[in-house]
Parts: sequence; structure tokens; C-alpha cells
Amino acid sequence: MDLTLTTKQHLVDNIWSFRFTASGPVTWTAGQHMDVAVPHDRPDDAGISRTFTIASAPYEGILQITTRISDSSFKQALAQLETGDVIQMVKKPSGDFIWQDTSLPKIFIAGGIGITAFHAILAQRVHEGLPLSVTLLYGNRTEAIPFQEELDSWRQKDDTFHVEYVVGKPLAFDSIVTMVPGINDSLVYLSGPEPMVQALSSDLTTHGLPSAQLKLDGFTRYTQENY
Repeated sequence: MDLTLTTKQHLVDNIWSFRFTASGPVTWTAGQHMDVAVPHDRPDDAGISRTFTIASAPYEGILQITTRISDSSFKQALAQLETGDVIQMVKKPSGDFIWQDTSLPKIFIAGGIGITAFHAILAQRVHEGLPLSVTLLYGNRTEAIPFQEELDSWRQKDDTFHVEYVVGKPLAFDSIVTMVPGINDSLVYLSGPEPMVQALSSDLTTHGLPSAQLKLDGFTRYTQENY
């Protein structure tokens, strides 16, 4: 399926958003991901396709990729796209990192660009007039935090939504349980660089969080140094 670029926007730091319209009907649930291909000359060993969480909410009808632009051949080709350029969706949206109705409190833990799924989930609930009912722990390397203006606006309007920013240091188990003492009695969503997701999920389950109360979304090719 063809995806036509309608807009691209610099957010903060080296993070850009790219918004596409599809050549045919596409449905997805907030929090899901898709595979896209950007054909380009001399691709590196990772090839011409990547998996991206859809950062836009389904109600928007626009497929948004929000990502850090690195030196990889794929990211450079993505950055050079202009309005009207066409790429391909090679795998339709899928994945189970989505809102789950439960009586348990919800904790969203995001590392850097791992915020994209949470942005889509929260934006969809705001649009539907539903309470957010989430505590978001958001770790970022610098104070250039993507989507912060929206997150702060939602927090001001909805007292069921709580945000804690952790800047300049990795999210760690000890700090997380200090911010959320009852985390073992919660449904925890964990999204960010794959090494962070693996380490925190291991720590959380080792210290008593049931694995059935943990949803994971690890971003490959990201580390604690570039998330």
C-alpha cells in the first residue's frame, strides 16, 4: 500500500514527525505498529524497511511516524522526503501494546522515543472524552522532551492523569518503585530502547510484578545512549 507524505515537522532535538495518507483503507488500534519501506540508493545492512509505532491516534485518519533521525541510510532517506513523496507500507498495523480495560491502576513507563505508542493511546482517549486514568513515568536524556506540551495540557485538564519526568539519567527500578510504591498491583506498560525494556521488565518481575501484568514494546537499534 502506498503512503503519501502530507507533512513533516521537527519536534525537538533530532526528532521529527512524518504524516502520511494511505492509498487505501487502513484501520488500527492506538498503540499498534506498522512496517514501512523507503527505497533508497546504497542501503546499509539493515535494508530499506523498518517497524514504527504509529504515533497518531486512529481518529485522525493519518499515519504518523515520529522518530529520531540518525546517520543510518534509512533514516537519512526518510528525512529527505518531501511533501507528496510516496513510500510503501509493507505490513499493516498490528500488535497488542494497546489499552486494556482492567480494574488495576495503569502505569505507562516510557524511555525517550518510546513515548510514541503512549501518545497515540492517550490522544485517542482524549478525543473520545474518556478519563486517562494513567500514571506516566517518562525518562529522557535531555530536557528536549517530545510531546511535552500535549502531555502537560492533558494533565492540567484531567486529574486522573499523572506525569513524572526523569531527565538526564536512565529510568531504573529503584527510582520507579519510589515513584510508584504499589507498582506490583498495577498493569504496567513499558516502552523504549530494547536494552532498557529488557532490564526493567526483568527487575520488575523478579521483585514481584506478575508477568501477566506487564506489556512490553522494545525499540530495536536504540540504546541508553541514543534513546
